[in-house]
Formats: sequence, structure tokens, C-alpha cells
Amino acid sequence: MRSVWATLLSVWLLFAVIAVLAWTRQQPAPSQSPVIVVKGKNGTQMLVPATTAATHATTRTSPVAAG
Repeated sequence: MRSVWATLLSVWLLFAVIAVLAWTRQQPAPSQSPVIVVKGKNGTQMLVPATTAATHATTRTSPVAAG
């Protein structure tokens, strides 16, 4: 029974050490998101933040005709 308690204690101490290391770890600085330049009517330009949903590409340029 002594070895069971020693094993449980060592596991909890391991978790405690990992928790302290995770808690005191310095977080990386957030990076700036990329910006897309969109040209509008009459030569106006707008800066739009690029999201992951807007940065994917497709091979289709128009819908497929039925039939």
C-alpha cells in the first residue's frame, strides 16, 4: 500500500511542477494580422484586415451550369 501512496504523491507532484511551469511561462506577443488593400470605385482604396476565412483560394471562377 505504501508504493501506491508514493506513486500517487509523485504523480500529483509532477502535475504541480507542470502547472507552476505553465503558469509562469511568458506568453508570446500577439502578431499583427495581415491587411488586404481593396480598390473601390473611382480609385479609392480601403484597408481590410485579412481573416483566415478570406485568405483561401478556389479554382472555380463561376458557378457550374446545370445539365
